[in-house]
Amino acid sequence: MKGLSAGLVFVMAASVAGAFLGIAGGGLNYFLAFLSLVIATLAAAAAYLGTTDRRDEPAPSPGKIRYDLWLWFLVGCFAIFASRSFFWILFTHDGELKIQSANNLGDLALHIAYIKNFANGVALWPDNPVFVASKMRYPAGTDLFNALLLLVDVDLARGLVWAGLLASLGTFYALFRWGGKFAVAGFLFNGGVAGFQVLRTFEFLDYQGDKTIAWKSIPLSMFVTQRGLLYAIPAGLLLLWHWREKLWRSDGQDRHGTPLPFWVELALYATMPLFHVHTFLALSAVLVCLFACGDAPVRKHVALIIIGALIPATFFVWLVSDNFHASSMLRWHPGWVMYDRDFGRGNFLEFWFVNFGIFIPLALALVALCAWRVWQKDWKWNEKLSEEFAFLLPAAGIFIFGLFFRTAPWEWDNLKLMVWSYFLLLPYLWSRLI
Repeated sequence: MKGLSAGLVFVMAASVAGAFLGIAGGGLNYFLAFLSLVIATLAAAAAYLGTTDRRDEPAPSPGKIRYDLWLWFLVGCFAIFASRSFFWILFTHDGELKIQSANNLGDLALHIAYIKNFANGVALWPDNPVFVASKMRYPAGTDLFNALLLLVDVDLARGLVWAGLLASLGTFYALFRWGGKFAVAGFLFNGGVAGFQVLRTFEFLDYQGDKTIAWKSIPLSMFVTQRGLLYAIPAGLLLLWHWREKLWRSDGQDRHGTPLPFWVELALYATMPLFHVHTFLALSAVLVCLFACGDAPVRKHVALIIIGALIPATFFVWLVSDNFHASSMLRWHPGWVMYDRDFGRGNFLEFWFVNFGIFIPLALALVALCAWRVWQKDWKWNEKLSEEFAFLLPAAGIFIFGLFFRTAPWEWDNLKLMVWSYFLLLPYLWSRLI
């Protein structure tokens, strides 16, 4: 995790430094971009040296890893996805700029506009380059990072390619450490029954891309198109792994030798609104549940994180929401997309089975089983509940919240939040139920 921690801190520190230097200097230029990257390099080195990665169980032998066929199968699948998606994310053919993913047509054009707008030296936080007479109301931290690379003469297309490839590497490793091979497979192969059409057609297509399917492929519909998730998914998983290791698998009062230094933990969480607001909301929900399920040392640590993040997180939300002038994205909207003209199927059971297959029954069984185990114990306020319950509680809460409240202008975008419920469930679905 030392390399993952250093890489994420590098991106975070460069973007944050670029934002502050751009605000102070009235816009970005080569010198400010170079200075931001120098600051980020120093922060990444400090994060690398301060991060520890001690496993409770003995490390697997090289021979066991070498002959783990399922692991290498997943490595191959992830490599195929990443290389196909990002090597051709933007390329030139017959003198024309083209993209590989049809899903990315509108998104990538918008992100390129944001990147070039930052790199052109406009005053930060900038006006919207697409809509006239309005500020940019978007958590564009990843685009700001690519703008810094563009300012120091890294080709735009090449910067997009390498950002995607390195984010894929970080995401694979973060998934593996958070939930093992099952979590990696869950990321790559999420879905209900739509994908089984391959057994009839024998063609490898994105069957979930059909407009009637709501639970689309996470890699193709979200990871590739929504650039904030290139940072938010590995950073969020790193924090989840850290909280599990520190607060439930080690002494919560010991800050020496625990996975992440406190400043890294706080910085990754507090600056998340600059990159992805929905991930920040999901991580906040996790912290609240950890506070409720923990003992006194856990609650003390969680309180320190929340209090320490209050001012910087509020500032970044203020920054990306046009000084809080953006209309609230929260709306009462029960049913998610069950009643949508395209996604809805007119039948409750059909909607959930087609989109999620047996995942929902398995998840309900897992949550019920863990809740029953907690109920059977004589729990007291100052006692720590089980690890699985502490992380399944926010998973259930996030999913239920997404079913009743719309958190984006388009209700399908609730998946930006609800996907964290899925990530939280995967490790325990495998270890406690399957």
